[in-house]
Amino acid sequence: MQNRLLGIHMIVQNEEQHLPRCLNSFYQPGMEWFITDTGSGDRTPEIARQFGATVLHAQWEDHFARARNISLPLAGTEWILCVDADEYAIDGLEELMNYLPTVHKSVSKLKVTIENRIDEKTEDQVVFQPVRLFRSGYGYRYEGRIHEQLVCDDTENTRQESDPVAPLRLGHDGYLASQIAQGRKPLRNFKLLQQELEEHPNQPFHLYNLGVTYCQLGEMGKAADSFANSLRLTELGAPYRSTLVRDYAKVLGALERYDEGRALLAVETQHYPDYADLHFLYGDFLEQQGLEERAYQSYARAVDTSEDVSSQSEYVHEQGTDTYRPYTAMARLAQKRGFLQESAHLYGLALDYMSAYPPALQGLADVLQQSGESDEVIAEALLLRWKKRLNLREQDHTGEGADEIRKIIHALASCGAYGQALSLLQDLARKVQIDPAVQLHWMLCAGRCLEAVQLAEQLWGERDVSVEPLLPEQRLDWAVACWASGLGLSPAFLESSEQEDREVWGTVDRWFRGQQVQAWNPVRQSGERLPGVLQSPALNLIQDIVQRSVQTGQLTVAQQWFEKWMDGCTEKEQCVEFSRWLAGILYREGYTRAAADLLISCMTEGKLDAEGTFYLGEALFAKGHYDQAVTLFQQALEQDAGSHQARAGAAISYLYLALGVIQMELIRSPSNPGLIAEQDALLQRLRTAQGIPWRTDWHARERRNQLAEQPHFAMHDR
Repeated sequence: MQNRLLGIHMIVQNEEQHLPRCLNSFYQPGMEWFITDTGSGDRTPEIARQFGATVLHAQWEDHFARARNISLPLAGTEWILCVDADEYAIDGLEELMNYLPTVHKSVSKLKVTIENRIDEKTEDQVVFQPVRLFRSGYGYRYEGRIHEQLVCDDTENTRQESDPVAPLRLGHDGYLASQIAQGRKPLRNFKLLQQELEEHPNQPFHLYNLGVTYCQLGEMGKAADSFANSLRLTELGAPYRSTLVRDYAKVLGALERYDEGRALLAVETQHYPDYADLHFLYGDFLEQQGLEERAYQSYARAVDTSEDVSSQSEYVHEQGTDTYRPYTAMARLAQKRGFLQESAHLYGLALDYMSAYPPALQGLADVLQQSGESDEVIAEALLLRWKKRLNLREQDHTGEGADEIRKIIHALASCGAYGQALSLLQDLARKVQIDPAVQLHWMLCAGRCLEAVQLAEQLWGERDVSVEPLLPEQRLDWAVACWASGLGLSPAFLESSEQEDREVWGTVDRWFRGQQVQAWNPVRQSGERLPGVLQSPALNLIQDIVQRSVQTGQLTVAQQWFEKWMDGCTEKEQCVEFSRWLAGILYREGYTRAAADLLISCMTEGKLDAEGTFYLGEALFAKGHYDQAVTLFQQALEQDAGSHQARAGAAISYLYLALGVIQMELIRSPSNPGLIAEQDALLQRLRTAQGIPWRTDWHARERRNQLAEQPHFAMHDR
């Protein structure tokens, strides 16, 4: 039976990859389809006919509106829905068919909700609600060579104050980087926009869309210029202006032009006070510039906009910018200031809105670890929230539940609770799948080295490397696991290596285990000398091995390699350079005591660089030794005048020193109003300065390492 209620109209060209998904999602018996094909060279017309569509062939004239308008007079249905081939119905089609007969005759066009996926790896999506549904026979048509707009000749009979939102949700993945890379749509759009701007110079809507196209082409600087020109010419009431501001701000952020972004949004958040995305972006700009208290307030205003649900339908918005994203940002700032209980509460609020949002899950695990909770308690807290949220039985881990459990396991690993992550994964091995190479890495980090070796042999022992070679980090994990277990590299390890790498790995392994190797360096006459084969490719390999050993917590292996290097090194400068490099790796991974030993040794030799000097200064700052810290920060600046970290560290150290002097004076004169005022002013400056991103960024894993047993890495005298 022919459906006379709703017909679907499309224009297509070479869409055989996308079209079946689109047509399947809308399929209903008797559905009227008009598909205008503008010159496909693939199976697009054939696929359309298989679904019962009427295919209209038209020559492509570099004009979207002309192509779109071809099928409109042919409609035999009351309503027309215009969609693109890379869109598809998520849900609401049945509800739409029940809804349309109830729409009052005075309403002739409707909005639909479109969710645009913008990231391949996450659930991130931008949501907007354009008019895509309209009554046939009411004079509606499209205008515009590109980014065509729906207009109506019969304005008297089609005037309506607002456009209701129909109960239909569409998905769209055409903005994914992989989809853009596969096609030539941005280049096509660029050509059409240039034609439009030649005919209509400085037309602000086309300048805006030119900026969008520059973004898709990866030319962010040109995109910013186009957006700026468009904004200058666009009237305040233009319907696309709020989206223009949003996109312009995002580009300024990508270009790290934070001053411009902050100035822009300071004004535009007043124009659009209920636009959550702008408040969220403003908060990000403020946070990037160290203005954390103001950033927190801006994130809170983004949350406040969620109270007015109707306002968000007016704007193009990224999902979660009025709920879980700002809550997560507020939690992060609270944690940074030491308000751990408030931080945990805010992370919880974020998870109330998106129960498996990875940044919130990982943040909650991190703050619970910082609060002193055990790994078992952290795991139970994450699982309990999830169980309450989905009201699932403990054994139910299928479908959506399995995906959320997987994210919980990753959150546990992110905070260094590798043993708990592996234990939970083992309990749910049949339900939850995680890359075995990731599991091997976690085993190594958890100190379960022999298990890691066994898994590596099982995974890669008979692998055909010519078909699928191992990633460098996978091979490093396998090697470190072998040495940490007291084993040499197995025959399977060497055989799975590519031919050109096999000799280097074999030589490195024999040297590490104290076996005879060829081509000794003849310069050094005593002790074990550095093999000549290790002068070039293997030197880089040894550095990779040492770095991976530190990253996986296998400091004994790292120490053994360090001592091998020191024993074999013939040049003092090489020894100092290697020690300095290793100290930086250790420090950034949280092994501050081991790093300090090496840094002090380098300083004694007069060979400490600006980075190492800063690290020592930061370590002293953390202990409250501000006078010694400021000296080191100043020395770091003498070596590298561009070190913003050292400059900020010195300034904040001076503030603490000044505060200490005033507090000593207040002991003698506790009622002195001038001293009290100075103290209050300094405390306010310090609160503001806490937002400056100058400290080394450590999280739960690095905090654990600070408390771990750390071997002594000693430089040898030369």
